[in-house]
Amino acid sequence: MDETPAGGIRLEFASGRPPVTTLAEINETLHPIGFGAWPLDVSAAPAAIRELIAHPTLTDAELASVRDHFLLSRERMLETIEGAGRKPQVEGGGEMSTFDATNGVTYPQLYIVEAGADYTRFDHFHVNATADGAGLDEVMQILCGGGIRVLQHLPGEGVFTVTLDCASDGQGWIVTYDGGRPHIGSFTGAQPGTKIVVQAIGPPRWEVKYVED
Repeated sequence: MDETPAGGIRLEFASGRPPVTTLAEINETLHPIGFGAWPLDVSAAPAAIRELIAHPTLTDAELASVRDHFLLSRERMLETIEGAGRKPQVEGGGEMSTFDATNGVTYPQLYIVEAGADYTRFDHFHVNATADGAGLDEVMQILCGGGIRVLQHLPGEGVFTVTLDCASDGQGWIVTYDGGRPHIGSFTGAQPGTKIVVQAIGPPRWEVKYVED
């Protein structure tokens, strides 16, 4: 489970601590705050889905086909959250389809990184939560491409960055983190054509609340 191709994942610290590139050590280091990452076998998808993943752009129908194929069930989402050392923000996981009232976006979503697109709204520390503080549980599946970065704070170390790349065709990533903790999930600098399925479960309607970097 924790074996990873070289170059596929890297953990770096703003404190100057040496970077970590072994998946098992990354998961062990970040387990206390509920972050987890595991390889995703994209090659197991049907040929028609793999062909679509290889396209730089997709029609709305094609996008829906790829997204729906990779959506995780409630049971699988809860297993992933537990595997990262967390309990779900909402007992039982909450709603599987949720609405980001700040940006007018419904999740789950399949994002396709476009060259020149502005993704800076993701590049500031924020929490995804309701007005009364109920947070989201977030799971990303990176299907192809690379340069996706997740930033959070680790007690005793400060800000850390996990950078994820699909090191070969058919090798992706499943990543989960606590959306109720300050975080950044950055697409800025990611390879154009990178495809990411994002599921955000919990309360049905929530807001993006920016916090100081």
